[in-house]
Amino acid sequence: MTTTNEKPPLFAAASLFARTRTRRRPTLLRRIPMIVSLTWIVVLVIFAATYQWLGLPDPTESDYAAIATGPLSPDHLLGTDTIGRDMLARLIVGARVSLAVGFFGALAATVIGTVLGLLAGFYGGIVSRLINALTDVLLAFPGIVALIALSVFIGPGLKLLIIGFGLVAAPQVARVARAVTLMFAQRDFVTAARSMGFGNGRILFRDVLPNVIGPVVAYGTVLMAVAIVAEGSLSFLGLGVPAPQSSWGSLMADGRSAIQQAPHIVLLPAAFMFLTLMAIYFLAEELNRKFDIKEAAL
Repeated sequence: MTTTNEKPPLFAAASLFARTRTRRRPTLLRRIPMIVSLTWIVVLVIFAATYQWLGLPDPTESDYAAIATGPLSPDHLLGTDTIGRDMLARLIVGARVSLAVGFFGALAATVIGTVLGLLAGFYGGIVSRLINALTDVLLAFPGIVALIALSVFIGPGLKLLIIGFGLVAAPQVARVARAVTLMFAQRDFVTAARSMGFGNGRILFRDVLPNVIGPVVAYGTVLMAVAIVAEGSLSFLGLGVPAPQSSWGSLMADGRSAIQQAPHIVLLPAAFMFLTLMAIYFLAEELNRKFDIKEAAL
């Protein structure tokens, strides 16, 4: 006999379905920015890597019949610049430099900073003091000023931007890696590994490092956006990659003189940079959220 508090099977199934939708809806909504961001970056990378097969005009050739034309013109989807070069082609080619500096610059900073942070947090003592002193000295100089100084004294170039940003941003990564290493270096699994006779190198790179990678990668993803902004700033000032190479920063610099007559020459590379930065930040936030969930489960 069914009591008055019990629900019929049909109502029970409907209630379960409603609770499931309530639980899933926030997760799906939360993932939409991440999915859109990942899609934007993947499409941008594919277009930049396969530019030769896209059938776009040569970004260095000028169409003198279409000088500073606006977007949606018959022969140029996103218009042309002040000397008739196709803006879409230049934006895609410029993405190569901006994305290369962002990825490889952040990668260099992450690798250097992770090694320094691991050594400082794991060994402590004189090693930690020396590494902390080195990072404090590097952090005393503003990053953009250091990059400008390197560009002036050594000369602009893609390799200089990548290596320079790696050295400038490495101390920040080192502090993150050191803090996480200190947290895991005292865990029981490290003590157990020492009692089993394993050496410091094995414990450091096989037991501690996998736990440090999570927050370091999340922070390194943010550094990709910082590197793109730094490269754009230097290129806007004429201290980035030399011609005929171009980036989003140099495209904005090229359009300064005609910003009132043809604002799209500046606004389009700025929009591409803004969308890429937002996409990177959303991905970094998702990585950080996943790392927090793993930490809570430890």
